[in-house]
Amino acid sequence: MVIISNVDDDLFAFSAKHLQVEFDQIITAEQAKSYKPSLNNFRLAIERIDLPLEQILHVAASVYHDIITAKSLGLSTVWVNRRVGQKGLKTTKSAVTQPDLEVPDLKTLAALSLE
Repeated sequence: MVIISNVDDDLFAFSAKHLQVEFDQIITAEQAKSYKPSLNNFRLAIERIDLPLEQILHVAASVYHDIITAKSLGLSTVWVNRRVGQKGLKTTKSAVTQPDLEVPDLKTLAALSLE
């Protein structure tokens, strides 16, 4: 499991303590010297993961910051759309790029992977 985060190393290290998950790789904006949706962040992750693109699944809550860029690089994507069914200003705008799968939360995605 790899995380690509739009923060610096120190901030992520502080946050990671609360996640209680061990990541195989952590790619921060500080390391990539850019912020998502820059291709740099994703290319650095792909390089470090060192697997064929077909074996990488990018899971994210932001279509703009993640899904569009990941799809442009040939990655399969899952959009965690926590705002599904909500109305008003806080809903997520539609995008030209569509994820391969959309789920309302990570619990749903985990259940699908067990099927």
